[in-house]
Formats: sequence, C-alpha cells, structure tokens
Amino acid sequence: MIEDFFNALHNFKSNKMRTFLSLLGIVIGVMSVIIITTLSQSLADSIAEEFKRFNLDVLNIEARWNPDTRKQFVVLNEEYRKTLKERIPQIKNIFYTYDFRAGVSRNNSIAGQKRINAVEPDRMESIGIKMDYGKFFDITDYAYGLQKAIIGKNIAEELFPEGRAIGKTITLQIASNSSKVPPYNFQFEVIGVLKDTQVFSNANPSESVYVPSLFYKKNLISVGKEYDDLWTAEVILYDTSEIEYVQSRVGAISSELAGGFPRPIWIWSAREQLNSLNKIINLVGVVMTAVAAISLLVGGIGIMNIMLVTITERKKEIGIRKALGASNAAIRSQFLVESATLTLTGGFIGVVLGLIIGGSIARILLPMLAENPEDITIVTSFDIGGIIIAFVISVAIGIFFGLSPALKAAKLDPVKALAD
Repeated sequence: MIEDFFNALHNFKSNKMRTFLSLLGIVIGVMSVIIITTLSQSLADSIAEEFKRFNLDVLNIEARWNPDTRKQFVVLNEEYRKTLKERIPQIKNIFYTYDFRAGVSRNNSIAGQKRINAVEPDRMESIGIKMDYGKFFDITDYAYGLQKAIIGKNIAEELFPEGRAIGKTITLQIASNSSKVPPYNFQFEVIGVLKDTQVFSNANPSESVYVPSLFYKKNLISVGKEYDDLWTAEVILYDTSEIEYVQSRVGAISSELAGGFPRPIWIWSAREQLNSLNKIINLVGVVMTAVAAISLLVGGIGIMNIMLVTITERKKEIGIRKALGASNAAIRSQFLVESATLTLTGGFIGVVLGLIIGGSIARILLPMLAENPEDITIVTSFDIGGIIIAFVISVAIGIFFGLSPALKAAKLDPVKALAD
C-alpha cells in the first residue's frame, strides 16, 4: 500500500499537466463547499453575537385587534396578569409598560419628540437595560409616582453636552386632546443616564425617557387624556430553559380567555427570532452546499476519465507486473490508491484554499451587508464538521470513480497487454 502511494506520486510528477487538470475539479468542488459552509457558519455566529446584546429569555406579548368588536381579543389588565401568574408557576413577573410621546427639552435645548416609557418596578433591570451612570428608580419613586426620569445616552448628550446630567431638570411637554388647550409641561429631575445598549423591545433605550408608571396613571387625566389601552407586556421566567413551554401555555390560556380564538396575541422572544434566522441560514447553506457539491461529482467523473486513459497508456506495465506474479488484487489496489491519492491531494488543497478564501470573504463581505458595520461584531467561524465531510467525500469520490478503472486494469490479460 505504501509502495503504491509513492508510485502514485511519481506518476503524478511525470504527468504534471494531466495531474493538474485532474486535481482542478476536486480542488474547486471542495473549495466551494468549504467557502459556503464558512460563510454560513460565520453569518450564524455573527448574528448570535449580535443577539447577545438582547435578553434572549424575555417573552414579549402583543395584543391583537379584533376588527368585529373594535377591541383587543384579550385585554392586558391586572386580571390577565394575575391569571397568567396563577396558572403558570414558571412565570416570575409580568411587566406592563405605558408609553406615550412628549417633547423633551432643557432650557433652550430641545431634543424633540421622544418615546416616554412609564415603567413598573424592576422592569428595566429585568429586560437587560444597563445604567451608564446614576441609579434606577427606588421603591419611593414608584410608590408616589415622583417626577424623576432616566434618560437615554443620545438624549443626555444632546441636552447636557457638558456632561453629568444627574440632578438636573428636563421638561416633558405633553399635548392635550383639545387644540384649544395648550400643552402641559412637567418638570423631571434626571437620576440616571443609560448605556448605549440594545434590548429586544419596542423602544430604543438610547432615544427614550423612562418615568415611574404611577406618574402616568396620576397625571394622564389631568392633561385631558384618557387611559390608553395596553398593547404590550413582557414575561420574565424563573427558569429560562422552560421558555418554549411557557410560551405555549401563555398562548393557550390567552386563547381560552378570548373565547377560543386561536391566536388572540402575538408572543415571541429574541431567542425564537435567533432560532428562526439560524434555520433559514442553515437551509440556504445546505442548498448552496448541494449546488457546490455538484462540482465534486464533475471532478470525480474527470478522475475516472483520466484513470481510464492512464490504464490504456500503461497496459505494458500492467502486463509485466502480472507476468511477474502480481495478483488481480494487487493491480486493483495500485490504481485505487492512485485515484484516492489524487483526490486526497485535491481535497487537501481545496480545504486550505477554502479556509483562506472563505475566511477572507467573511471578513470583507459580511460587514458590507450591515447598515452600520462599525456597530457590529463579525465572527469568522469554520464549520469543522463540513470540512471533515468535504474532505472525506473527496477521497470517497476518488475510490468510487477509480473503482471501475481499477477493476478494468485488474482484469487485463497479461498476454494481450504485452502484445499491445
């Protein structure tokens, strides 16, 4: 076997152009598979890295609109929250967030219309919002609905270019329902500034203002407004491994409360979105890999053709070996090893080139697909399983397509071979 391997290398050296052309199909096939699996794996890992910014284990609920009754199928109120917590012990908490728009300003500096989030205790910390400096609301702030605010980083930079917004005052201007009544201005003390982080929520923390929920409830009527319906809720679990079970139970209980309507709410999580994206990436990767693998098949056919030509040219060599006592198995092994060595060499070169080119493309192409390349983390990853499979298949192709020529060589009559 070892002798056959070295003989194969000697034959390759003797026919360099033929060897090169034979290798080319295998190299391109393996290289294409490696490039595609590398890009797929890098894309999946880069997306997963981006999703690490979110709290993957928060379930988000959004009520659906019933066009017949012109109301929500399920009303997000205290009764609904109580029902879910009583019937699903895995739920740690359910947060409701009232949000409204208001003009945000400080003296002569105006930040414009911003989303104001009236939050409940522990909600900000639970969904992964991070503090840059300052503090979160304490129990007194929540209990009395004090006019204290936590602002996003972008708002802080716009209104307080000198820095250190803590202890300073901003104004929230809330429009009334009547055009005859001027807007209402509320003064808030800034107690915290948030980091520029991303959460899986309707509001961007960097562009939002947070106030205690009781302020919203106490002052909404005073500005001539009525309570708006709640449309969203966030569910926090004790054990995040049970997120799929809880999601199913929330959906079933909500359907029951809606009189049997199959999907009265939308419910999702960042983890679910990540899993869906990975499924799509994997599916596209499989399809593209299958297309690239066709070139391996073409390369295998090329190997078979070259081996048949080689056997025709080396009939005398085969005849001499058989005349000296070489068995059919030895002849067959010689040409199988030669075919496998050819594809093994091509597979190795294809893997090396695929890793180099695939990694380079991932580092260049993936940032180009992002809206803000400087804000994302590109992870260059290699699919070890895909590499091994591509390499093994390349060798298997050499054996498979080399088998017929090898059998043909083994069956040659030494007398006829020497006569030719």
